[in-house]
Amino acid sequence: MLRNLRTQWLFLLLGAIAFAQQATPPRTASPEKNQSMSGKQLFTSYCALCHGTDAKGGGPFSPQLKVWPPDLTTLAKKNNGVYPAMHVSEIIDGEFGKSPAHGSKEMPVWGPVFRSVAQGRDDSAQRRINSLVKYLESLQQK
Repeated sequence: MLRNLRTQWLFLLLGAIAFAQQATPPRTASPEKNQSMSGKQLFTSYCALCHGTDAKGGGPFSPQLKVWPPDLTTLAKKNNGVYPAMHVSEIIDGEFGKSPAHGSKEMPVWGPVFRSVAQGRDDSAQRRINSLVKYLESLQQK
């Protein structure tokens, strides 16, 4: 059972890395410019593998998961019409641990990944998280 879970995580991580490498723009002379990916680009690189390009939870990796990824377009609807930006940010970052309201622990936390990509610049990592949060807010059902 544990071996199967490790295998799933390995495939998820390898798939996410491969997916991210395809969507990452080539390096330019200014490393700061590379840090300013749009929320949509970040979502495509890091989230769409599980949540789908439409953010409704049907990405190509979804069938491999024990818990189907949630529809991220209904976050505000499920929160009395208010988009829970801080909660979404905390889930993406993972700094505060997995919330039982989030559900499965299968979702990777992206804060450490973003800090690694940002080469230790926390402000750059936080900009990536903020961009993702704002992009997800733009997808909310009316």
